[in-house]
Amino acid sequence: MLERKNGRVESVETLDSTPYVVSEDIRLLLQNWANQRDFNLPNFEFFSDIRGELKSYMKQIFNAFELVSEVELLEGIKERVEKSRLFPVSLDRVYYNSEISLNITRFVEKSGQNRGLGGRVGAPNLLQQFRALKKSGVNEVVLVDDVIFTGDLIKRTGKLLEKMGIKVPLVCAGIGITNGIEELNGYGKEVSCVREYEDVIDEICERDFYPGVPMCGRSLQGNENVGVPYILPFGNPGRWASIPTEWQEPFSRFCIDQTIKLFEAIEENSGKVVQCKDLERKVSLLPTDETRFVDVLRQI
Repeated sequence: MLERKNGRVESVETLDSTPYVVSEDIRLLLQNWANQRDFNLPNFEFFSDIRGELKSYMKQIFNAFELVSEVELLEGIKERVEKSRLFPVSLDRVYYNSEISLNITRFVEKSGQNRGLGGRVGAPNLLQQFRALKKSGVNEVVLVDDVIFTGDLIKRTGKLLEKMGIKVPLVCAGIGITNGIEELNGYGKEVSCVREYEDVIDEICERDFYPGVPMCGRSLQGNENVGVPYILPFGNPGRWASIPTEWQEPFSRFCIDQTIKLFEAIEENSGKVVQCKDLERKVSLLPTDETRFVDVLRQI
C-alpha cells in the first residue's frame, strides 16, 4: 500500500538533485490478469522499450529520475522476509503475496476528493480483515509493503495489531524514504528496505500512470472495482504525483499514448481485442461495456 506525503514548496536547486522515483509493476499485474482472462502479454523486450521511453520522457521533467526494477523489488523483499523467519502479513500484493494479507486502499469521490482508507473491492472490510488475522492465532508478524513514505499507515496498522496482541518487530519494504523509516524506528520498529532514499520529490507506482492496468490509481468510492488514474482527465497529476503544472497535460497525453501501445501489443499477441469489460480494474469516466478499450483511449 503506497503512503503519500503532503505537497510542499521546494527550491529549484533541491528539485534538481532530489530524485523522482517510479517503481515498476505493470508487467507483474498484467500477467495475473492475462492468465485469468486468456490474454497473452508481449515479451520482456517490449516492456523494456516502453519503460525506456517513460524514463526518457520523465528526464525532461525531472533531472534526477529513477525507475526501480520490479525484479529487484520482488527478489529483495522475498529475501528480507525469509531472513526474518517471522510470519509475513502483506499490505501489498504486487511484490509479495502472503497467506494472510491486509487489503487496504485509498478511496476518492468522482470529484477526486479524498474519502480515506478502506478495504479493497472484493475484500472484507478492514475490521473483518483484522479479526481474521486475530483468529489465525499468529502472535508475531513482519509487515510487508511496497513503499514506506511517511510511515503513518504502517504505524497505525502496527498499533492496531499490537492492541490485538500481535507483535510487529519488523517492517520490510521495497522502497523506504528516510522520514518514514525514522518514524517507524522511533516507534520501536526495525525497518529493512530493498532501496532507501534520504528524500524524493515523489515515489509513484508505475501502474498509476497506465489506465486499465490492475490496481491503477486511487479507488473510486463504491462497490465496483473502478480506478482513478493519476493523469488527466481522470485524476490530479499535480497533487497525486507531483507533476509540474506546465507538464500535466502533455505528460497525461504521453501516458495515454503509452497505454494504447501497451494494449495494442496485448491484442496482437492474443489475437483478440481487449474490451472495456475485460479490464479487471475499470477506469473512471470510461465505458464498462464491449467497446474496444484502445478506441476509447484514442477519443480522449
